Amino acid sequence: MCGRFTLTTTPEEVAQHFGLDEIPLLSPRFNVAPGQPIATLARAPEGARRVLTLRRWGLIPSWAKEPKIGNRMINARIKTAAEKPSFRGAFRKRRCLVPADGFYEWAARPGGAKQPFHIALPERRCFAIAGLWESWRDPAGASIESCTLLTTSAHAKLREVHDRMPVILDPADYASWLDPRLGDEATLARLARSAPAEGLELHAVGRRVNDPRFDDAACLAPASGPG
Repeated sequence: MCGRFTLTTTPEEVAQHFGLDEIPLLSPRFNVAPGQPIATLARAPEGARRVLTLRRWGLIPSWAKEPKIGNRMINARIKTAAEKPSFRGAFRKRRCLVPADGFYEWAARPGGAKQPFHIALPERRCFAIAGLWESWRDPAGASIESCTLLTTSAHAKLREVHDRMPVILDPADYASWLDPRLGDEATLARLARSAPAEGLELHAVGRRVNDPRFDDAACLAPASGPG
């Protein structure tokens, strides 16, 4: 599962990493939570150019009767996304990149309390989580664009914290992942391989991140004591 992540990378670095024509208007995010608008990248309808769009985190299927179903659709398993009615259309035609520079997971500890960890690449480098997006219309005609993050089995290095992790794409595969003409499930599954375990670093952080109302640098402060 991936229920929180960070994007503190500068807009200039995001534009460079993802090959954007313009520098996006993004503020540092230290505790991105479900239900919030998040940055996503998809191909422009007229070509291969990448466009950044804010979409609600929690995918609302086009056939849903009400948007609250998105609260249960923040993640989709890569092994079953192509088959699930909620995700299969988006998996084939509406894939996206979700810029991030880290994500949080919680490890169980004696006594029931959970210790949060921030997991990132060295120097908190920017990366892309594989995502799917969808457009939903209410009876009045208003539309909501939403998205979900794909997850996979955690690397051995991370299993002491959690058994799931987001799918982190190789930058060399960004263009293929975004290409709506690519619909072969086996190829898509191959693209959706995760970053190498040795590249990820775990840092125990304080429990401030547990509350989505907090979204500041203090969320990344080291844990003050043993978990």
